[in-house]
Amino acid sequence: MRSFSFLLLAILSFSLELTAQDDEVRQGTGMPMQIGENVRAGDRMNVSGRIAIEGIKKLKHAPVISVTIIYAGAPVDRAIANDAGYFVVRNVPRNSVSILVEIDGVEMLRQPIIASPMGNPRLDYTVSWPPANSLERKPGVVVAGQSYVRSEKNEAIFKQAETAIKINDSATAAKLFAQILESDPKDFVSWTEMGTIYFKANSIDNAEAFYFKAIEIKKDYAVALLNLGKLYLIKKQYDNATLVLSNAVKIAPNLADAHHFLAESYLQSKKGDAALYHFNEAIKLEPDEKAELHLRIAALYDAAKMKDKAAAEYKIFLSKTPAYPEKIALEKYISENLPK
Repeated sequence: MRSFSFLLLAILSFSLELTAQDDEVRQGTGMPMQIGENVRAGDRMNVSGRIAIEGIKKLKHAPVISVTIIYAGAPVDRAIANDAGYFVVRNVPRNSVSILVEIDGVEMLRQPIIASPMGNPRLDYTVSWPPANSLERKPGVVVAGQSYVRSEKNEAIFKQAETAIKINDSATAAKLFAQILESDPKDFVSWTEMGTIYFKANSIDNAEAFYFKAIEIKKDYAVALLNLGKLYLIKKQYDNATLVLSNAVKIAPNLADAHHFLAESYLQSKKGDAALYHFNEAIKLEPDEKAELHLRIAALYDAAKMKDKAAAEYKIFLSKTPAYPEKIALEKYISENLPK
């Protein structure tokens, strides 16, 4: 039986949740929150704040602001900011988390969150929109044999689908990729793109099925392996994540994300030495883009009571990210622990 029948069923069930929130952080988000919720010491917290957009008065339509909390390298929860830019993400891990802000599907900001042992952090940011390169994808590593040659008609549809993704119209993109796969079920790139649409919509089981199909067709497709590895991190299937991401690293050793997420999977499996190696490999490949990994390495050294090495990592991080909100706290740690 052709696997396309599964695709059609999945398309019919596909839906993206865009929630509108109303009024300031508690009133501003319009969400009911218990007084004192997650303010005591514990391993969970709420993250709230406001994303202000410069130049928004010039726009005909308000862009969609998505805020994702990332834990151990994988997204754990997401919220859509209201029309005033207020957001709240509730009950997320207190440690090893970062915030990712996207506007109409374009990544605008990604920063680690340094949270105190108690309380709920409020994070406010101002970003410019639209960016000069808002319709450009971030350049990536080109891996030999990773592209797919499709018919002229399907190539035109594929480009339409890519455009839909760039403007955050995932439903249209999914229908276009489905159209491609109906005529050419061997297009492993389109299978992978479908998986990513579902992944971003938190439809994890559907995403896994699409990635499996892509890998079934092309076992060495690094993008599908990388995304499947991220998916296993979310599902806390760390042995599976390590296996899949190790293959991704072998196929694409110059792909920083493959090293990054493999390090996260090793860390969750309590294999600190292997995690350190791959964190450092990711930094070597993308020194600035992966600057936040210095914080991950510093946390490992701090836990191992190697505070001088942790301080050195913090110092490197601040040299790359001088405007970091918790700069004063890190500078204090550095002054107390870095040998004079």
